Formats: sequence, C-alpha cells, structure tokens
Amino acid sequence: MTTPTPILFLALAGMATFAAEPLKPLPKSPEGVEIIENVEYGTGGGHPLHVDIARLKETPKDLMPAVLTIHGGGWAGGTHRGYLPFGLVKEGYFVAAVEYRLSGEAPWPAQIEDCKAAVRWLRANAAKYHVDPNRIGCMGHSAGGHLVACLGTLGDVAELEGKGGNEGVSSKVQAVVDEAGPTNFTPSAAPAVGTIPKDGKDNPGLVKLFGGSYAEKTSAWQMASPALHAKAGDPPFLIVHGEIDHLVPIAQAEGMIAALKKAEVPVEVIRIKNGGHGLRPEKAGDPASEPDPKALEQAIIAFFNKQLKH
Repeated sequence: MTTPTPILFLALAGMATFAAEPLKPLPKSPEGVEIIENVEYGTGGGHPLHVDIARLKETPKDLMPAVLTIHGGGWAGGTHRGYLPFGLVKEGYFVAAVEYRLSGEAPWPAQIEDCKAAVRWLRANAAKYHVDPNRIGCMGHSAGGHLVACLGTLGDVAELEGKGGNEGVSSKVQAVVDEAGPTNFTPSAAPAVGTIPKDGKDNPGLVKLFGGSYAEKTSAWQMASPALHAKAGDPPFLIVHGEIDHLVPIAQAEGMIAALKKAEVPVEVIRIKNGGHGLRPEKAGDPASEPDPKALEQAIIAFFNKQLKH
C-alpha cells in the first residue's frame, strides 16, 4: 500500500530504513509549535526506535491529551518523518509520530509490538511531557490505519506486547482514527489489499508481512485482522474511507464498522465521496472529494475533542 498525500498532516516522503543515514529535515513548524526530533521510545530487533514530537511551545495549565500517529506504506515502506498534524497540536494536543519496524526487517507481529511500545513509552513518561496518561488516542492512514485499528482492538493481548520497553505499562488507547486501513485478512473478506493476483495466490505484500501464505501462517493473518477482535470495552473509533478506494476496498471499512457495532463499541463513519485511497480524487479533473480535506481535518479534530477532552 502506498501512502498518498494524507489528510490532516504533511505529505510523507522517502522510505524508512534502519541504516545509518542522515534524517530528512522536518518542515518548519507553525508559530507557537515546538518540534522535538528523534526521541528514542524503545527498541525493536535490537536497535532503537524513535518518535518525532510536536507540542505547543507554551505548556498548557492542564495536562494535554495526546495522539500517536502511525504512518502508512504497505508495512514495507513509508516513514514517520513529517506525520505531525499541526491542526491537532494547535488545539492543545501532544502529538508523537511513531517509527516501527517494516516487513523487510521483521514480519508480524513486530509492527504492532513497536506501536504498543510507543503507547507504553508515552504513558510511562506522561508526567515528563505534561500528558494525561488516560487520554491517549491514535490515528493512521492505510497500513497505519490497520495498525491503529489493532491498537484499538488488541490492547489487552499479552502475546503482542513485545519487549520494546516499559513492560507492564498499559498499551491501551482511548480513541482511534482509522483512515483507509485494511481490517480483515481472512479469505471471507478478500481482497483486503487491491485485487487478488491472477495466479490466485495471496497478495505478495501480505505474504511478506506475515512471513508466509495464509495457509502457512493462518493464525498470524487472523490475529492481525482487527475486525475479528472487536469487543465490548474497546475505545471509540472514527473510520474514514474513500468510496472509490481501489487499493483498500471500502468493504474493509464496512466490515470493521459492522464488527464494532455488533460489539456495541462507539463508531463514527466518514465516507469520502469521490475519494480514492488518499481520501481525495485520484486524478486531476475528477470531481472534488466530499467532505473536502479541510472539512475532514475539522471532523477528525472534533472526534478527538469529543473523546479525549473531558
């Protein structure tokens, strides 16, 4: 899954790697916003993992709610660099963009282990950053949408916690915004990503993610399907999906919505008319997306305000 220009945050660029190379510079922050780069939050596969932080320069009187952002890129590419939604920051949120191991380095469950480690790190360091540990949300697009949906539905699964740091601290989140994420990798919901290959075999990107085909790694494919794990007590969700998304069919969102409703988990839905995988028109000259990017940004902020500002 590629990551087109997402909504609510600056465009991502480049490919995340774990080789020693210069970090790409972050964009200039708006007035009143501070960026803290390259903060180590834990380890994965024997090397450090990082977040980039954005927050108000002037510390608010009350503890801040927080949002972790999880980037897309088909679990095999993309980068957390630049995924800092300044609209949320200016609303008083502490935001941290999370680096995680890609499928070329480690198969599932490395990706969710790292995301969980980031939640634990933030909760363990809440006092240091003037954050309310009971008001942590997450948002992600595409593969990142999948991972935040997993954070929302697999927050209490011990075997997915990993050893990335701050063991024993809760990795549960209190609100989830899933933008265009796949949610069910089992045959009953196929295709999860794009079209089924002509040879009838599993999608090669998913085979890479799970370290084997569905037949070979059935339990991993099932465990990574958040639509199969929705249950009472999960945090509220906002699901955003383009109606003409050809990379992750909107049926994936519909299956997740149905599962959340069945479990009586609060869920809000925004279907983007004329929106493709990037939640915008797919090519120049196509009809405008509805809601447009600015209205969608405000809707996402309103959702987090409703769930995390109380």
